[in-house]
Amino acid sequence: MMSEDDFLAKIGPILREELEQDTLQVSMATSQSALESWDSLAHVRIVVAVERELGVQLDVAEIESINSVRGFYDAVCRHLG
Repeated sequence: MMSEDDFLAKIGPILREELEQDTLQVSMATSQSALESWDSLAHVRIVVAVERELGVQLDVAEIESINSVRGFYDAVCRHLG
C-alpha cells in the first residue's frame, strides 16, 4: 500500500499542473468543492494523469464518486492492494 506522503508527492504536481495553480498546497483534505478550477474537464485530466502516473485503471463509478485527494488515494489504494 502507498503511504499518504508518497501519494501526495505524486498527486501534488498533477493537481498543480492540471489546475494551473503552481503554488497550490495539496493535502489529503484538498477537495473539488474548494477549488473553482477543479471543474468536470479538469477532473477528467486529473484522472487520466493519476492513472498514467500510478499505473491504475479507475472504473466509472469510482471516477464519478471521487471529489477529493482522499478519494483519489482511497481508490488508488484499492487498486494497488
